[in-house]
Amino acid sequence: MSMSPARYGLSLRITHWATVVAVLAAYLFANMGEGSEEGGVATSGMQAMQWHYVAGIIVLLFVIPRLVLRIYAPTPPIVPAPGSITALTARLVHLALYVFLIVQPVLGWLQLSYGGEQVVVPWLDWHLPALVHPDAQAKEIVGEVHELIGNVFYAVIALHILAALWHHFMRRDNTLKRML
Repeated sequence: MSMSPARYGLSLRITHWATVVAVLAAYLFANMGEGSEEGGVATSGMQAMQWHYVAGIIVLLFVIPRLVLRIYAPTPPIVPAPGSITALTARLVHLALYVFLIVQPVLGWLQLSYGGEQVVVPWLDWHLPALVHPDAQAKEIVGEVHELIGNVFYAVIALHILAALWHHFMRRDNTLKRML
């Protein structure tokens, strides 16, 4: 008889928190560089946007092994077990977060590709290949969707954080401790 682990495995916890840092960096750099794509904005705004792109690449690079780990690694049980509505809500929010972690970087990459721009990896003479041919109208549409999803996910991320704190301080279960 095997006992369930009390926490997620170290690899999953590391990829979770590294993803958190990368998402936070992507949001911060996007806010710092806001408006630089309209032209005429100081170089610091363009540099911030370049770091936003890099943070997006990092998110994408972490989400793939994270998904594999999440699928195949044992999931520690929540003690005491939540009700079925809470469990379903948690699954839906996690699914939304994973979709966000994949879709947002890809939309950003598409937006740049439609704009004829490249994502340059700092300190390396390397860039991501274009996904599509330049198209100004498509760039505008994809850019607006990318921004809309980014804004919506402020709320989803906040919900995720508040739920973890609610589980920890109100329900007093081990939900948060499983990821620490």
